[in-house]
Amino acid sequence: MPRSSNASADTGWTKNLSDVAVKDNVYLSTRGWVYRHYKNSARTEFWDEVLVAGEVPSGDSPAAFGAANPTFLTGDGSKSPISRLTSVTIGGDLTAADGAAEAYTSTLVQTGSSEDAVFAWTTSDSGATISAASAANTNVTFSATGNFTLTCTVTSADSGDTVTDTITVAVS
Repeated sequence: MPRSSNASADTGWTKNLSDVAVKDNVYLSTRGWVYRHYKNSARTEFWDEVLVAGEVPSGDSPAAFGAANPTFLTGDGSKSPISRLTSVTIGGDLTAADGAAEAYTSTLVQTGSSEDAVFAWTTSDSGATISAASAANTNVTFSATGNFTLTCTVTSADSGDTVTDTITVAVS
C-alpha cells in the first residue's frame, strides 16, 4: 500500500531505471505514487503516470490525482540533463562616438538549451543609455568621451550558473 512513510522504498527505484527520472516530479495522490511528465518548459501542460498504485490512507494527506499543484517529493538532486552556461562573449565595436547608438551582441556558449537565461547589460558610464538592458543584444549610447566598460552578465536559475564578459569601449 502506498504511504508517505514508504516514499524511499516505493519510489527509490526510479533512478535505477531512468537517468532522467526526477524525484522532484513525484507526488502522493489518492491513486498512489504519481510521476508528473511535463509537456512544455513552462510546466503548464502535463500528464500524470501512476508509479505505485493503491489506496492511500487519508491520514497521509494525498493530493487529488491530476491536481494542479500537488506537494512533490524533493531532494534527490537529479534532474533531466541540466543546461549549463559556459561563457558569454560580447561582440561589437570597441570604439564609439559620443551620443551615437552602437550595437552590441552577446554570444552565449552553453550545454543544452537554457530557456531561463537572463541577460543584464551594464556600463561604467553612468549617463549611458542601454536600449534593451535585459535582452541578448542591445544598443548603447554613451554620454561622454573616455574609456568605459560594458558588461554582459547571463544567469540561469535552473543551473545556478552565472557567466560574464566585459569589454572596454573608447568613446570619442
